[in-house]
Amino acid sequence: MFALVDAPPASRPGKGLSGSLGLRRIGRAYAVVERRADVPPAEFGTLRRHHEIVRELAEQVPAILPVRFGTLLDTDALEEALTERDDDIEDAFAVVRGRVQFTWRRGSKGLRGSKGSKGSRGSEGSKGSQGSEGSGGSKGSGTAYLLEAARAARPVPPAGWRSLRSKLAPLVVAERYQPAQATMPDSLYHLVARDSAIRYATLGRALAHADPALAMTGPWPPFAFAADTL
Repeated sequence: MFALVDAPPASRPGKGLSGSLGLRRIGRAYAVVERRADVPPAEFGTLRRHHEIVRELAEQVPAILPVRFGTLLDTDALEEALTERDDDIEDAFAVVRGRVQFTWRRGSKGLRGSKGSKGSRGSEGSKGSQGSEGSGGSKGSGTAYLLEAARAARPVPPAGWRSLRSKLAPLVVAERYQPAQATMPDSLYHLVARDSAIRYATLGRALAHADPALAMTGPWPPFAFAADTL
């Protein structure tokens, strides 16, 4: 499974990883699928092709929710999973409809403020910061746990990102921040209206040119803003 879309693509879906792509309507969504018997290998060429398929689909539909690479379900499981989350999926479509994602990376040398977030990861399989306590509660209290879980699910960008965020804020619809991991530097994701993408990219390139530690890519499908649908 590659993605959920809110309408059939403008042109007939083409080839997937090894066979033809198909559409399966379930509730208010269309699942873009390819029949296969096993999970595709997580190799560079396969991952790149998966990304290309999602990107091509995104250019042909109002809203797309990319699905995690390697998601393999039989027909009954697919229908059950999506039917139970029909309202959630419709809400997720509303967030990304007519919008694209830009991604920012910044290395550890250029962002001292990220040191404090060591040990936590963003909402994509996150772990909370170890040893944190909620305000006014003990380390083991329910309140402290909920506060810590909320911080881990929506980590706040450190001060080193403040200037870039303030300059791009008028064009940003939504934002997500991913603290540095062992194999990935700090990452900032911006959701931007398609009709603002050229202006955003122009301003973004100027900001990246002024700070060699910054790298911007996009526009992409809204990978970081897709709900965990499956």
